[in-house]
Amino acid sequence: MRDQEIIQYPGFRNIYDDAGNAIGFEFRIRSNYYRGVYLSLLNVGRVTVDNEEFLPHSGAITWIISGKEYTPEEMARDNVDFWPLSETATIRVKKPGGLAQGYHDVSLRWGHRSSYMPPSMTVFDDNSKELGRSGDFLEKRRMLIV
Repeated sequence: MRDQEIIQYPGFRNIYDDAGNAIGFEFRIRSNYYRGVYLSLLNVGRVTVDNEEFLPHSGAITWIISGKEYTPEEMARDNVDFWPLSETATIRVKKPGGLAQGYHDVSLRWGHRSSYMPPSMTVFDDNSKELGRSGDFLEKRRMLIV
C-alpha cells in the first residue's frame, strides 16, 4: 500500500554491490499528478539528504520506473515510456558507503510538464528558490534507515 505522502516510507534503504558494500541509497515516490506522465515530461531535480546535495546530471541519480532504470538524460529523450499513476517510482542515488542507520531528512526537487499547458507556465528551474508554479515541487520527509 502507498503512503499518502509523495515520498514513501516503504523502500527507503541502502543499496549494495555484489560484494556486500553499500554503494548508495534509494527511496520511492508517488506521482501527485491526476494521471500518468510520459518520461520526457518529467523534470528531474536535485536530491538532498541531511544537507548533502546530489545533482540530477552528476551521474549520481537514476529513476526506476516500471522496472527500468533511467538517467535524467535518458528520461528527457524518452517520449515512449510512461510512468503510470498506479506505480511508485524509485529514486536511486549513488553514495559510497550509503547512509548511516537512523533518521535522515530527505528532499526531492522535481516536477512535470503538462502537454496541454503553454511552456511558459511549466518552467522548471532546479536552482530557483521559488515554488508553486505549475509542475514545480519540493518534497521533504524525515525518513528512517534501520
